[in-house]
Amino acid sequence: MKIAVMTDSTTSLPQRLLDKYNISVVSLSITFANGDNYIEGKELNASELYRRMKSEKTLPTTSQPAIGNVIEEYERLRDAGYTDVIGLFLSDGISGTYQAATQAGEMVEGINVHTFDSKLSGMILGGYVIYAAERVEAGLTADEVMNELLEMREYTGALVVVDDLKNLQKSGRITGAQAFIVSLLKMKPVLEFVDGKILPLDKVRTKKRAIKTIEQGVLDRVKDYDNVTLFVVNGDAKEDGIKLYNHLKENYPNYVINYSEFTPVIATHLGVGSVALGFTNKHIATLANSPEEE
Repeated sequence: MKIAVMTDSTTSLPQRLLDKYNISVVSLSITFANGDNYIEGKELNASELYRRMKSEKTLPTTSQPAIGNVIEEYERLRDAGYTDVIGLFLSDGISGTYQAATQAGEMVEGINVHTFDSKLSGMILGGYVIYAAERVEAGLTADEVMNELLEMREYTGALVVVDDLKNLQKSGRITGAQAFIVSLLKMKPVLEFVDGKILPLDKVRTKKRAIKTIEQGVLDRVKDYDNVTLFVVNGDAKEDGIKLYNHLKENYPNYVINYSEFTPVIATHLGVGSVALGFTNKHIATLANSPEEE
């Protein structure tokens, strides 16, 4: 059995780790109102996206990988001698990528395709990917890795602060009524991934307080874990992200703390100024990424 690991372009994983574990990536894309289309990770970075989002009136749209491209990637892996591929993808609740990858797997012969819905996105998805790659390297079968991922998913999650809900409302990830109420009250929304969907958890007066809310919420969730990896992710809120990272690093030396920025697709939905804190019950030391490495 020769097992490949595949994921999508929203993981924020650095190239050095993709290369180290020979991880295959299928890309999502972004289209602006004027028709400009960019492949994530290849033709558009997050800073350029934020610049355009601030200057353009219409929110860009995002697209899942074309099913034909996923099929081609499976076939490439099969022709390279792989018998199995474990594909880990962003939440089915916010993108059709997982469904496309699953359907593509049913259309390819000669390789066993195992797809996993992370129910999350960004670097928290990256945590799953690296864990899977390390377990494959340790000699586990594809079924054994999948079983461990399903168990891990029960102890993995993320809380998010956004400046407002406009982007999530426009992209259909949250209702207009929810966005209107938060806007009317001039509150900072605190959100949580629940079964793959982004749902309101709380609303507070200031961003500083909102970030404290997600920090305490995550710390409460992991307090009984034997192992902890945390993921600090920001969208054009580097100062907030670095401050949270440094605080966690100083106060929780036994935790693996990872810092990263949202990729363009996720940034499109969450908007400028977003900060997330993800968590899992695995000690994924490989992911001890710092702001200086970004």
